[in-house]
Amino acid sequence: MRRFVFYFILFWTGVVLQFSWARYFAPFGLAPNFVLVLLMFVGLTRGAFAAQIMGFLWGVSWDILSVDLFGSHALLFTVLGYGAGILSHKWNESKIISQVVITGIASVFFWVGMAAIYQIFAPVEFGFRANYIMGVQPLYNMLIAPAVFFAGNALVEHFGINYE
Repeated sequence: MRRFVFYFILFWTGVVLQFSWARYFAPFGLAPNFVLVLLMFVGLTRGAFAAQIMGFLWGVSWDILSVDLFGSHALLFTVLGYGAGILSHKWNESKIISQVVITGIASVFFWVGMAAIYQIFAPVEFGFRANYIMGVQPLYNMLIAPAVFFAGNALVEHFGINYE
């Protein structure tokens, strides 16, 4: 039951942070991708299965709450969750450099994947447009990654959940 409550709180924390921060605290339209960073935390610390499920749920939530191409976030977050989960306990996820590097790679993969999905599936008039956010957001995600991992580990300790 504690594990379910942990994932429930983590899920809603990601949704609220992502959509409130992006709406109210985004200077020049730039907001970190909290869901992506939380997904990297789940993948690296909890494993591939948990990260895939959380990635899919966060992705479907994002697809429902936005006007982006439906299914694009669900697909990318599921794949990214699996990838981070595969690296679970192979990298030292407690080191800040590992957190930052994995988050940076995932952020770049997210934007490249989003551009590819839009190129393939979106109608021409709704094509993917590159902008400055694509270049700066991965750096922003890398900057907040240590704080997110610290808060996530504190939540894990609070609930007393063992590593999988």
